[in-house]
Amino acid sequence: MGGGLVGGAALGAAFDQLLISVIDATLKVARFRSDLNRLRSTLSSIRVVIDDVESFNRILDRPLRETEAFTIRLTEGEKLIRKCSKVAKINVFMRYYYSKKISKLEGSLLKFFQMNVAALHFRETMRVSVVLSNLDEKVNKIITTLMPKRSEIGPTSLDIEQENLLEIA
Repeated sequence: MGGGLVGGAALGAAFDQLLISVIDATLKVARFRSDLNRLRSTLSSIRVVIDDVESFNRILDRPLRETEAFTIRLTEGEKLIRKCSKVAKINVFMRYYYSKKISKLEGSLLKFFQMNVAALHFRETMRVSVVLSNLDEKVNKIITTLMPKRSEIGPTSLDIEQENLLEIA
């Protein structure tokens, strides 16, 4: 993928840290359990994509610049979850405040995957189409260079069959 959708160990590590924090907070902090379960479900859904693209980017040696913003978002999300874990049960205002923050984090993750990934996918599909087109042209040039002209090799069995069919008709 052109600059890497999800690249390098930094993104994978940030993703893992956020997921671990969410799981840990879900088990320990009842105040945000429904919000955290929803975020955990979202993270679990995108885990496969993160792993696959990270692997492809390593193989293709892609730069990290397109994933830096997402890595930062994941790191900030992990810090947010740690802060949520420290909110006292009786602090209703802070519980509401952090609940909204968790929902906003989940929304930003979903938005990234719905919009940015679609745009990157389109760009990469077009890039692959160009590469395949260039490859097709090169293969055709090789074939025409290597294949002798029909006039040089004489009629083929296919040519003879076509002539026979024309005579019958």
